[in-house]
Amino acid sequence: MRYLKYFGVQLKRTVKLAVGVFPTAMLLFACLGIAAYFFLTSGPLVERQKKYQIGVVGKIDDTYLGFGIYAVQTLDSTRFVVDFIPMEEEEAKKAFRDSSLVAYVKVPDEFLESLIYGRNDTPITYVASEGQKGIDGYLMDELATLVSRLVVSSQGSIYAFQDVVYAYGDASQLDQWTDEINLRLIENVLARTKFVELRELGLSKGLLIRQYYFCAIVLLCIFLFGISSASFFLKRNHDLGKWMRIRGIGPIAQVMSEYLVYFLLMAACVLIPLLVAYTVTGGFGFLKMKIYLDEWILALIPILMMVSAFHFVLYEVVKNPVANLLLQFLGVIGMGYVSGYIYPASFFPEGIAFVGRILPTGVALQAFCNAMLQESGRAVALTELLYFVCFLSLSILSRRRSILKENA
Repeated sequence: MRYLKYFGVQLKRTVKLAVGVFPTAMLLFACLGIAAYFFLTSGPLVERQKKYQIGVVGKIDDTYLGFGIYAVQTLDSTRFVVDFIPMEEEEAKKAFRDSSLVAYVKVPDEFLESLIYGRNDTPITYVASEGQKGIDGYLMDELATLVSRLVVSSQGSIYAFQDVVYAYGDASQLDQWTDEINLRLIENVLARTKFVELRELGLSKGLLIRQYYFCAIVLLCIFLFGISSASFFLKRNHDLGKWMRIRGIGPIAQVMSEYLVYFLLMAACVLIPLLVAYTVTGGFGFLKMKIYLDEWILALIPILMMVSAFHFVLYEVVKNPVANLLLQFLGVIGMGYVSGYIYPASFFPEGIAFVGRILPTGVALQAFCNAMLQESGRAVALTELLYFVCFLSLSILSRRRSILKENA
């Protein structure tokens, strides 16, 4: 009975503190939610989907080159990736310096004639960034190399065919045959995307990028909740442990009662906003996958148990408030970074990625990703349980040491 009374006292105390903890937690969720919204709608994920702008300098309107660019812009699959914009050279230089253009090309007046007659002595000037460049710069460099190889290879095949006809055959229908081969080459180039199958592998067992980072942001909120709930731990009466031990409530009962109350507080502050977001967004429709709410919550509970025990042991071991909050913030951000919360773990060397996977942040991310994919992970569940037991055991040992020290 005395254990229930102690639990009831802690529960009443927590209800009073929840008035301040809950709004702080909601503010944290709102800030991270807003950051996630801009990340998904106007961040790198959207930047990748924008067309790259390439300027074209030269007289192309009344030439076959202009027709070719028009065909590429209307028929070829690159029309979804690149826009070729005719402009004057000074205008192109200014736009390139302002980063409005990824690159620009300068087409000499003699280029088409040189290409038609096979001289290839008048090259196009391709202007791109030097030194450190982003993914768009590398993509444009690869595109320029690919176009050059296609043009040169096609040109070489045409002239090789004509040489063979002149040497060994009847050249009376050469023009017709040349046109047919040109058309066939153009058809093959335009149909090149049919030669391969595109499949987005995603991250972490096939999750799309938006799904993966949704998991990472939710878990980041959960791990940072310990900072929001500082009042729960810092306003405790540290002499209470000694008096409760005299009344027959030892360190184990104290820690388990306080931990259970904190777990309930954390579960309420995490699940309530998620349920609201689930309702408002139509079952997280922006994730483009079916979310089964009951299974999802059941998967979150072990994660909440582990993380709440992690917070509990930190506050139990590190008594200084400033040092504790700094340790939590830097520790969570550091562990989250290594575990793939900012960059996917595949970006790191295998050694660092392995460390990230076995950290609490990495275990939580694997468990949450499994829940999103409706997969079972026995090893991950056992690791969560191991962390939970270790954190609570350390909390009990620290409480016992603190009580014995006070009694000494």
